[in-house]
Amino acid sequence: MKPQAFRPLIQAPDCLVIDWAVGQAVPAQLSPFLKTGLAAAIGNFDGVHLGHRTLISAAVNHGHGLVPAVITFHPHPRRFFRGDLPGFALADEQDKMALLSETGVKIIIRLAFDDAMRQTTAMDFISTLLPSLGVKAIYAGEDFAFGNARGGGMDMMQEQGQYYGISAHQIRLEAQSGEPISSSRIRQAIAEADLESAAKMLGRPYLLSGVVTHGDKRGRTIGFPTANVLLGDYLIPPLGVYAVAATFPDHPERGAIAGVANIGIRPTVAGKAVRLEANLFDVDLDLYDQRINVFCLDFIRAEQKFDNLDELRHRIARDVESARAFHAKQN
Repeated sequence: MKPQAFRPLIQAPDCLVIDWAVGQAVPAQLSPFLKTGLAAAIGNFDGVHLGHRTLISAAVNHGHGLVPAVITFHPHPRRFFRGDLPGFALADEQDKMALLSETGVKIIIRLAFDDAMRQTTAMDFISTLLPSLGVKAIYAGEDFAFGNARGGGMDMMQEQGQYYGISAHQIRLEAQSGEPISSSRIRQAIAEADLESAAKMLGRPYLLSGVVTHGDKRGRTIGFPTANVLLGDYLIPPLGVYAVAATFPDHPERGAIAGVANIGIRPTVAGKAVRLEANLFDVDLDLYDQRINVFCLDFIRAEQKFDNLDELRHRIARDVESARAFHAKQN
């Protein structure tokens, strides 16, 4: 993909995001839509990959006067149950909302996955939770499970939903290379630095976003200034050097800028925390405290420790040449 084809991830201005938790009053923002009713796609939608987009598209095209919507969860149930897990997210919350908003839905309802949600039975989910949100049609993948101990599935939703004015629609999982597209498959591809396969399933290159922070500014002293981003709950690809392209949600007029990035702990300078350090080509921008989207395009080499900064500088120069050669082939 050509760097100039990438775009910053910005939430659609006409898409309403509503946060709600079990036990709270229905948000006033939702009131105008309760009478009309919602056609909602439901799921975790981690990464908003092509399979998710197929599912959401079915809800968007439901018609019959219903407002197209997405119902998702925050935090991811896996994070709720296993708080000690290493990072696994395929998108942070801001990018997830931006990606969902561009699918054509008008409302995103973000349900708090807390203890009250965990204790909600499958029957209460159908009889109380969905009707209180104005859901008239629900779309989910054929493997979707809900309610306490994952006690409900789409067969139950179809059977019981009709008694509460809800039509339930199972969507066959989108397949690629003979297997269903799934967040698990994408995570495996990223863990193997198979960025091409991950991009095919995501419908875009894997990207890491965050706010540019102040580092030790060592890169500038050796001729390669970098934008530094901490990676939070992201699934971290193999530590090493990547050809990247960057966009800026707060400054979309900049377009996409090609570059090279190191993802790692910086062993040469005794670093500890994993961070992304992106060197963007042919620009001199003050990026501190700005949000950046970094698209990971090609794995160049694994991270390694050098004996001194001079060796590091020479190796970075070679990495820059490799990344520039990669980008040249895309143009």
